[in-house]
Amino acid sequence: MSYTRYRQGGPGMKLATVAGLVLFVTWSAAPIVWLILSSLLEQKALIAQPPSLAFQHFTLANFWTVLASAAALWRGILNSLIVALFSTAVALALGAPAAYALARLAVPRSDAIAFLILATQMLPSIAIAIPLFLVISRLGLIDNLFSLGVVYLSFNLPIVIWILRGFFLGIPVGLERAAAIDGAGVMRTFWHIVLPISVPPLGAAAVFAFVEAWNEFFFALILTRQSAQTVPLVIASFAGQYQTVFGQMMAAAIISVAPVIALAIIFRDQIVRGFADGMMKG
Repeated sequence: MSYTRYRQGGPGMKLATVAGLVLFVTWSAAPIVWLILSSLLEQKALIAQPPSLAFQHFTLANFWTVLASAAALWRGILNSLIVALFSTAVALALGAPAAYALARLAVPRSDAIAFLILATQMLPSIAIAIPLFLVISRLGLIDNLFSLGVVYLSFNLPIVIWILRGFFLGIPVGLERAAAIDGAGVMRTFWHIVLPISVPPLGAAAVFAFVEAWNEFFFALILTRQSAQTVPLVIASFAGQYQTVFGQMMAAAIISVAPVIALAIIFRDQIVRGFADGMMKG
């Protein structure tokens, strides 16, 4: 529905639009609100049927306990940070030139190649889990941050290529032709002309790749043991055999998502511009 049609619509259309927006925001915000409430409630209030939201049951003890005693959480955050930064940096370093080549150079069947790159994301993780585990196990790289970063690169790199290729296709060809007339080669044009104007999509692709690596659980579960555990595994460890400490689990979850939220807030403009340019122009 366009903005013009919205303005020309009657009270019923406007009311329906507002109601739809309220429903969408409520549906999206409800899990976050419950996460925050759960992190502030005592265990007995959380496991009550129904959960009690009485004021006297709210406490900060869950956060103090996690911050004071969960050394594994800090190790998990550090491991996630290392793996996510490694995967993101390598994905950008390899993905940007690959995306530019598919968008601008005379690569045979570049559209088919781009589709095949994206199609790799359609494979279910469980389909490659066993062969991947066998290969990494025989290489002696189980419970290793480097091997985990390489695995994360396998699903971050295609997304980075796809996002950046769409943006590169939207860059006016005249810019590159002008650089070529001045004697610039392909690499010089890419480095000095294309990359400086590609900061928004690069930022969007970087944030997307970082968040994907930070939140990944399945491969971290099968490829790590103790020393290389990432933060999603540490949070899951709060679910014990006989009791799940829900409040501490939620508090740990809030602490773990804080860097991602901060990253999204800081780079929100680049994310919006990058995805708009990269996805719509592609």
